[in-house]
Order: sequence, then C-alpha cells, then structure tokens
Amino acid sequence: MKIADFFRENNINVTDKKLLVAASSGPDSMALLDMLKNLQDNAHFKLMAAHFNHQLRADSEEESKLLKKYCSENHVPLFIAKWPKEDQPKVGIEAAARHARYAFLTQMAKENNADYLLTAHHGDDLLENILLKFIRSGNPEEMNSLQMIGKMHGIKLLRPLLGYSKAELLQYNQKHQIDFVIDSTNQADETMRNRLRHHVVPLLKKENPALIRNALFFSQKMDELIDYVDEKNSAMGQLESFLNVAYRIKSEALSQLTEKERIFFWQRMIWQKYHRRVNENLGNFVVMEYQNYFYLYKKQNILEVRKQEINLNQPFVFRNRKMVLSTERKTDLKPIGDFWFKPDTEFSMGELVPGSKLLLQNGHHVKAKKKFAENAISLALRPFCLAIYAENEPVFVEKIYQNQNWIKNGKHYFLYNS
Repeated sequence: MKIADFFRENNINVTDKKLLVAASSGPDSMALLDMLKNLQDNAHFKLMAAHFNHQLRADSEEESKLLKKYCSENHVPLFIAKWPKEDQPKVGIEAAARHARYAFLTQMAKENNADYLLTAHHGDDLLENILLKFIRSGNPEEMNSLQMIGKMHGIKLLRPLLGYSKAELLQYNQKHQIDFVIDSTNQADETMRNRLRHHVVPLLKKENPALIRNALFFSQKMDELIDYVDEKNSAMGQLESFLNVAYRIKSEALSQLTEKERIFFWQRMIWQKYHRRVNENLGNFVVMEYQNYFYLYKKQNILEVRKQEINLNQPFVFRNRKMVLSTERKTDLKPIGDFWFKPDTEFSMGELVPGSKLLLQNGHHVKAKKKFAENAISLALRPFCLAIYAENEPVFVEKIYQNQNWIKNGKHYFLYNS
C-alpha cells in the first residue's frame, strides 16, 4: 500500500492542509517524512516535523542532528524539545516518557494549527501490539488500540504506515539513501515487546508471510465493529456532563439493555470520556442509579472544602474548577447560576455543610438534602455542588437553590465558569 493510497482510501484530502510528523530520526519516521516530502509536490500541503529528545540515551543528540540536517536540506520546519532530567521519574519512566512526548506533539500541533498529527507506527508495530494486549488482557478493544485514524487531545491522529512492514521501510530508506539512527534499546530483550519482536514474530511470519496483512485486516474489522457498537450506543442518548466530575443519562434510555449490554455500554463510555480501558467490574469507576438517572464517575478521595472569602470579579477555585462571581452579565463565560442579594455584601464559598437548611420565600426552611433529592443529586456528588454564603447563610447552592427573599434595591449576582 503506497502512502497516497492511505489518504485516498480513507477519503482524507490533504490539499492546503498542515501535516505535522512525529519524527524520532529512526528508520520508520524518516521513511514517513521522506514519503510525505515526495508526495507534497502533487498534494500541495504544508509539511512540518516535531522531535522530542528524551535525553535517555547517549546517542539522543545524534537524532536531533540528523533531523536538523534532513529538514534543513528539504525545507521542512522542525520543532525540537528536550525532556528535562529533573522531570524524569525513577520508576515508570517509559509511560512518563510517552506521556511527555505526546503532550509536546499535541502542543506543537495546536500552536502551529496542524490539521493532522502523523506517527510512523507500521505493520510490525500493529502485530506486536495485538500480541502484547492478547497476552496481557485478551481485550479485543485493547488489541485494536493502534488505529489508522484516531484522535489525541483534540488533534486528529493518522498512522499511514500500518500497511507497511518494517522490512519495507528499511528497503525504502536504502533505495532513497535516507539516513537514520537505530535505537540501541530496541536490541535488548528486557521488554516483552522486544522479546516478541526478536523471537516470536519471526516464527509466526515463517508460518504465514502474510501475517502483517492479517493484522491490518483484524484491526480494520475491529474498527467496523466498534463503529457499529458506538452508533448503537449513540442511539441511547448522550451522556450529560455533571458538575465536571460525573456524567449522567436518564435511566429509561438504558431500560431495554440486558445486564451484559449495560456493562459494555459503560465500558465504551469510560473509554470515550476518560480514555481508560476497564474490565467487567469497571475498575476505578462507579455507575450508580439515583432518582431515575444513571451516574458515571471516578472513585476519588473527597477532601472537605472549608468556607473561604471571595471577591467580586476575582476568579476563585472550587474543586479544580475556576469560577467568578460578578454583578455583570458576561457573554464570553459559561454561566453556572444566579441569585439576588444585598449590594456591597461580603461573600464566601465552599461546600454546603451537611444538615444545612435553605430559606424559602414563605419564610420557612427546607432541608438541603430534600432539594438535592428533588434534583437527583446523590450523596456522593453533593460535595461537588458549590455553595455561596452571605451573612453566614447559604444564598446559592449549585443545581438546587438560589436566594428566594425579596430584597429592596437588591443586586443581581451571576456565577460563571472562568
């Protein structure tokens, strides 16, 4: 499969687009960079490259030098960043390096208005990934995590080399005299991926030389099945974001699903909303039904937020949410709620104290827990509802209450996400 076929078969028009290549200076990314450079004259797109120097190997500087030379000779803008030594953890360094690398790549894509971020994953990578996930979990969705077309942090992600084998890419570099740097850590058998690459995959390829093609076929069929399931799930309705900490959907939307279908529904939602793969027990996530709603949220330790003074038009933070209280209507901010109260009042904020009562218009009080129940907010989520206090009394509680007393010459207060 030629790289031009990838764009044509997937209906991706790159004319006048900006393409950013994740380049390591290894044989795979150098081949991808050169293929795109040769395609550029006919397709008329802007080609850019980004390189993240992990500073984990002695030859890491050689990678940067090689990329600088290639990009300079071929007039390809190149962005380079180094991973500071002080940011590198003593344990879990591989996962941390991957996270830091993709954070840089997506940042560069956004800063340079790239339409696509391209990586040089190839058919052997795909096969190894399928085998790794089969060994570790057997979850078909995990086995299909390397997809031709995806998204990362809001950036469209393309892997146009999944139809190529590693051998084909090496042949391409040899034919076109493309220099590259070999990652010395790929030669050791310390990781399971390397052991599969060096000892298992060669044996499987002897059994069937078309193994790479079969891996790609498996991935494509899985994509079709997952798309079909997601289409069915979408027909149930959309999950509503709730208090920035949970998602919810009406119970009746899932009433026709069997128990197994519901589990699969929540597994897919956890992947889409939190980008986490979970088994049937849903891992570190909770699904709870309350007052005709299903809620989905992540387990976490909830620390008390004590009352703190706030100033008008000055941003404040409540449970990782940045907010602002104002007497002005702001069209550029997302509203949370509003209430009336005396002008020139000193306000404070925090979570609502358990057992609180709320003043009604008739002068009576109602227990806050009753208002929470009426608005289908379970006990676990109530600490995430912001309360605004004035004169030591709650005058606003997110989602359930706003001051109901008539106040002469009162001021209208607006609460926004900042």
